[in-house]
Amino acid sequence: MVTSSAQHDLLPDVLQPRLTTVFCGRAPSRESAKQVAYYAHSSNEFWRILAINKSESGSDHELTGAGDDPFAVLAKIRRFSPRILAFNGKNNFRLCRSELCGVALSALVEYGLQLERVDATEIWVLPNTSARARSFWDAQVWQQLATRHFEIQ
Repeated sequence: MVTSSAQHDLLPDVLQPRLTTVFCGRAPSRESAKQVAYYAHSSNEFWRILAINKSESGSDHELTGAGDDPFAVLAKIRRFSPRILAFNGKNNFRLCRSELCGVALSALVEYGLQLERVDATEIWVLPNTSARARSFWDAQVWQQLATRHFEIQ
């Protein structure tokens, strides 16, 4: 997720108007925070397969949630209007959907294109690229997103 106060961000946003695809992760790893680079840990699959709590770092189970700000994510997506918002992992999508749509955190989430949208922006949920989520890894959904990305680019 994105924190509402840029002065506390561990990593800056990489956004501009009318991007085709924007990736949204929950929080940078400790290695990413240290290197000031998204998905910087050598075991993360993100760069090989090709970011949003930005005031905390670590794995999901280590985060307090104090930096989660789904409303900031929504505002930025509305402002920059990407064609696709892709969540890297189910947990950060669940948090956003729960807060913004009132859907229970425990509600089922399937990988791929979601029914929900932000205005005209498609929402995708992808298998998390973190090494800790390796048992859920499936490059096929990432490849489906790549196909869609190039269809609408």
